[in-house]
Amino acid sequence: MAVYIFYHPYPMFIKTTIFTATLLASTVLFAGTIELSLIDSSVSKHPDVVEKANEIALKALSIDQILAEEGLHINLSTQSKLPILFNVDDSRLGEVDDTYINSVVTLQKNLYDFGVFDHKMNAEKNRKKALELEYLQIFETTLQKLLNTVNDVARLQALRHNYKQTISTASSTVEQIKLRFTSGIGTIMEVRRAQLQVLDLETEMETVQRQLTLKRLTLRDEFGIVVNQLNSLQAIIQNFVATLELEQQDISDVLVNTELSYQRSVRLITLEKLALFNQIDALEASGLPQLVGTLTGVVYDVITGYEGYEIYGSVNVSLPLYDSGLSASKKRSLSHQIKMQDDLMLALRQNKSLALQKLTKQYRERQSEKNSADKKETNLSERLAQIKQRLAVVDDGLLTKLQTQLQLAQTERILLVHPYHLNSLNINYWTLSEQLLEKMNLNPAR
Repeated sequence: MAVYIFYHPYPMFIKTTIFTATLLASTVLFAGTIELSLIDSSVSKHPDVVEKANEIALKALSIDQILAEEGLHINLSTQSKLPILFNVDDSRLGEVDDTYINSVVTLQKNLYDFGVFDHKMNAEKNRKKALELEYLQIFETTLQKLLNTVNDVARLQALRHNYKQTISTASSTVEQIKLRFTSGIGTIMEVRRAQLQVLDLETEMETVQRQLTLKRLTLRDEFGIVVNQLNSLQAIIQNFVATLELEQQDISDVLVNTELSYQRSVRLITLEKLALFNQIDALEASGLPQLVGTLTGVVYDVITGYEGYEIYGSVNVSLPLYDSGLSASKKRSLSHQIKMQDDLMLALRQNKSLALQKLTKQYRERQSEKNSADKKETNLSERLAQIKQRLAVVDDGLLTKLQTQLQLAQTERILLVHPYHLNSLNINYWTLSEQLLEKMNLNPAR
């Protein structure tokens, strides 16, 4: 009996495939991390973002200053008498020294202020938190501009390529029309009309080229992005949109199924209101007694030695009795500022609602434009095919062929740029909902 042993290659193949897939995923993840780092670095260096980061740093220094002002203060001073010229009978001086240097050390600390300091500190801390949220807001809107500009560059590049192809095809047809005219078929008006249509195309392409140049200059001057970095950034946008589609969070889904969120702006207004309430509490507490403790040490006449000294302490109580209505006026001002924050909250809701309506309208218009272009593309393609079939039999209708080619190319351009418009709408929606950083997996560090 023969025993046959068969070697099955599949387990090794599966292991190799898994290893390759893992390596590929790791490479893509690493590349994506580098690209996100590029975005983070570019946005962080933008002047608006840098300005807000400096405001946060100044606020932190201001808090440190308030803490230091409230802490223990130690002062060293001297009391001295060093005669320069004198002519006095010594018998009149008695035993009083006519020359001395006294050293005075004073320790001073606020003992109790009924919460004035705590309320002031809480107000500053709340405003620092608000500044940190404002930093995220500015970072996000700057990121929005960067991504939209990169997306616009990609869109304009695609348009430019399409125009070049269309002009090449149209020019070939124009040459055929000119040949027919030189052969005695057709009119000069047909040639001129054909040439003008190609000229219009060239003018449109020049406009696209100018727009493309301006967008690239914006990327270079504002963000320090050069041309050879654009592909990486465009890939980031494509991955971003693909992830949204996978999670059913792209523009077509969220406009129907998701309620707009803008928690960061709400939190900003809330923090400012808290800071104002803290200021009111501090103002009210400042009308109560303030206790300050002082400890003083005096060393008498350090010239002769340190034998004579004195240490004494004191507790001083101060209570404001009348300020001509200044405190009441300040309180009314702070109360009005709180009302202004409530008005800002109402305005925020209205502005967000209007912006969402505008975004929804843009999306519907883009979708309607695409659906119409889909139908036109089918009809124009069939029409162009029929014209070409007829031209194969009868050498007539070249101008109609050219016009149909241009209409078809225009329709194709609408379909070509549609995904880029959707990219922009996705970027704008998640910026409007104040979650673009989260969706991009960016955590800005100042």
